[in-house]
Amino acid sequence: MGIEVNVLKHFYLKVLAAVGTPVMEAGVTADALVDADLHGLETHGAMRIPAYVRMAREGVLQPDQKPALEWHKGALSLVNGNNTWGQLAALSAVQEVVKNAKTHFVGAAGVFNTNHIGTCAYYARMLAREGLVSFVTTNSPPNMPPWGGSEPVLGTNPICFSAPAPEGQVIVVDMATSVVAKGKILLAAQREEAIPEGWALNKAGQPTTDPNEALQGYQLPVGGPKGYGLALFADIFSGVLTGANVGTQLRSMYAKELSPAGIGAFMFAVDVSAFGTDAVNARMEQLIQMVLGAELAQGYEQIYLPGQISDQMAAQRARTGIPISPQVLDNLNNLAQELGVDPLLG
Repeated sequence: MGIEVNVLKHFYLKVLAAVGTPVMEAGVTADALVDADLHGLETHGAMRIPAYVRMAREGVLQPDQKPALEWHKGALSLVNGNNTWGQLAALSAVQEVVKNAKTHFVGAAGVFNTNHIGTCAYYARMLAREGLVSFVTTNSPPNMPPWGGSEPVLGTNPICFSAPAPEGQVIVVDMATSVVAKGKILLAAQREEAIPEGWALNKAGQPTTDPNEALQGYQLPVGGPKGYGLALFADIFSGVLTGANVGTQLRSMYAKELSPAGIGAFMFAVDVSAFGTDAVNARMEQLIQMVLGAELAQGYEQIYLPGQISDQMAAQRARTGIPISPQVLDNLNNLAQELGVDPLLG
């Protein structure tokens, strides 16, 4: 049995309030965190809470601030995250993109001066439910060298695409531009588990299966130079365009000495109604049937659309509860004791 969704969300709300987050803003942030946990991404939910709280308590994140619209030009908006919770800034960007796309059939928004936004898929699904085909990305502290280099310069900068599909479905692809998201290595370190070879190198540039060595070294781009190119452009969209920090300017929430992260994000969307909603839905249904009806490879029993497995997991966990790793649960309860809030019982 896992922890009931409402119980976990209530715990997040109490923790966020304990570090000075207003009620409404805490609700937005907690919703995004719980969504990650529901979709099997504890790395972007429960595991992040201690680091989030540390930033707020040390004053490098401002929990009582709100994002603000910096400017609006045609179908493009820029949001100032005001160094508060990244989820608030990203949600503000979603709202700008929807408004812009519904007016101009295309819409975009950049974000600067913010923090970790959680999963890009959370916002991409919102855009898809508005009838938009979207692209969402964010940059992150350096963990990955450029192709041919041995010094981390780029983050594992995720890129995400989403599209609406018939009968309320959403197709979503959310991927790190490294072989694996850094959060999975962090979680493996907390669990004291080995990581697969090929995920990362140690600081001497040698392959390692030790997550702690990997955290001291650097990660590898997915697809070699292709992943490097994708990570670079994620930083161009998220940082260069928006005025956020880029490359080695970005700061980690896990550093010994904290400083404002200065993260950026970028979203772009197209309103399918411009192409005729019924016609687009019909073509989408055709494509889906072609994909799902393809002959199975040996050893496989079913073909899934991107995002379908995690959505099924979320639906199941909403009914049966969300499992939290023992080490992560211990960290959360130790934090609760420090903050003077009720522990999360699992």
